[in-house]
Amino acid sequence: MRFPRIIISSDRSNSGKTIISSALMRVLSRKMKVRGFKAGPDFIDPKYHTLATGVPSINLDLWLMGINGVKKSLLRYGKGYDIGIIEGVMGLYDGIDVNYSTYELSEVTKTPIILVVNCNNVSSTIGAIVKGLKDYRNARISGVIFNQIGSETHYNYCKNSVKEVQVLGYIKYDRNFSIPSRHLGLFTTEDFKEAENILQSVSRAIEESVDIDKIIEIANSAEELQEVNEITYDKGLNNKEIAAIAFDSAFNFYYSENIDLLRNKYQVEFFSPLLNEKINNPALIYIGGGYPELHLNDLEKSNTTIRWIKEEAEKGTKILAECGGLMYLSKEIIAEKSYKMVDLFDISIKAKDKLTIGYTELDVISDNILGKKGEVLRGHEFHVSRAISVGNDVKFSMKNRIGKGIWENKDGVTVYNTLASYSHFHFSSTRGLLSF
Repeated sequence: MRFPRIIISSDRSNSGKTIISSALMRVLSRKMKVRGFKAGPDFIDPKYHTLATGVPSINLDLWLMGINGVKKSLLRYGKGYDIGIIEGVMGLYDGIDVNYSTYELSEVTKTPIILVVNCNNVSSTIGAIVKGLKDYRNARISGVIFNQIGSETHYNYCKNSVKEVQVLGYIKYDRNFSIPSRHLGLFTTEDFKEAENILQSVSRAIEESVDIDKIIEIANSAEELQEVNEITYDKGLNNKEIAAIAFDSAFNFYYSENIDLLRNKYQVEFFSPLLNEKINNPALIYIGGGYPELHLNDLEKSNTTIRWIKEEAEKGTKILAECGGLMYLSKEIIAEKSYKMVDLFDISIKAKDKLTIGYTELDVISDNILGKKGEVLRGHEFHVSRAISVGNDVKFSMKNRIGKGIWENKDGVTVYNTLASYSHFHFSSTRGLLSF
């Protein structure tokens, strides 16, 4: 399959990859069909891609999905699109060692790389940075865009220092071009009302001083993708059961592909705990991560949703809660005071503690809705909250090989048919294990 594509990478985080990738998607979307992708397990950056293109951005994570899983998703979601823009994660070679890095993703998918390099407080040294990144593992670097250029003179110093890699242009320095961050990364598009204005401004800057035609030429140089065995879905089911998915400012960390996979079996309907909503007769309730700690008053008052979740749990309805969902299903979340939550699990959670971020690998020690005893799951942790007490009756169904989990390197608390964990899961890798 021919699918023109590039990876946008850098030497480090905070280089401007997200806003530049998104703005480039917006520019290209004016004349072609663009699909955004995100390397790694990030939930926030893809929201900016979706804002730019109007279509969901897709995660490509070698740890969570495996090589074949990544290839399948790239093929599946690239069909019907003219170009793919894949935003990298952290620096080019960052991951578990070099494995699972943006570089490795480029090698696996045979995708050319365009670097975005932040030139703030540096000029001619840029040449050494670009050469080092390319030569370290003979990376497929085909171009570089300079970010935060202060003047024409500054640009020429940077440009003249780069050899053997095309300089595609620059983004001028403008303090209004940055997206603010908080404890889990960039502000989400749901909460940052200026996102569209910044996207438009950076798009104009790209049109003014970046060679779009050369970027398209580089994308067209990507090797053809070899077809891989595709998964089969339960398509064509009549009278599908309902999967109720929590979605609002408190709960919005979901992989787009997970929701698509659920749509193959279920009629997907969304509800908002913040609006105290419920869905009648669900076969599955899915409560993802997000920022429940920013909405504790409203969540404590969501009495209709709380009663509904408890009743469905007791009926045996399958419930999956990840990270923020785990917090909501706990007994209480403690910030400046204690806020009462659903209380399915006798767990007290401190709202803000040290950042926990990284991949997880878990042994299933008792059957749950994601896997059976003896199987191994891979996931990702991403939170600043922490369990500070766990009742004696709380049952864990997973033990961490890698990662912290909820308590004493254990994760996946269960009751009835409910599973709650600090790990987030990508269903493409658990698809053969799912009981829902």
